[in-house]
Amino acid sequence: MSYFTKYKRIHAFLAAFLVAAILLLSGLFIVTHAEHECIGEHCSVCAEIEACVFTICLLTEAVGAGAVVIFAYIVVLKLLSSYLAGLYLCPVSLVSLKIRLDD
Repeated sequence: MSYFTKYKRIHAFLAAFLVAAILLLSGLFIVTHAEHECIGEHCSVCAEIEACVFTICLLTEAVGAGAVVIFAYIVVLKLLSSYLAGLYLCPVSLVSLKIRLDD
């Protein structure tokens, strides 16, 4: 058993925790330093706020795109499995069941 398959759940939890921590800490930094005393054009706090906003936008777009891809995969898989199941089922009709419709 390889190292990654053995610890897949731990790696997934760690990745989710890191993404959540980055989003939370970036938002916290923006909120706490929103009204700072800006020194002008080369303000390091403004540059860091801009980097935090870019990080939040990048992660939310990536998570959104990933959710859309996973949703599309699940829908296609369900549609394909139901279509293939219909191909293997024999069509049932009254004639194929040899039912007489006498009054």
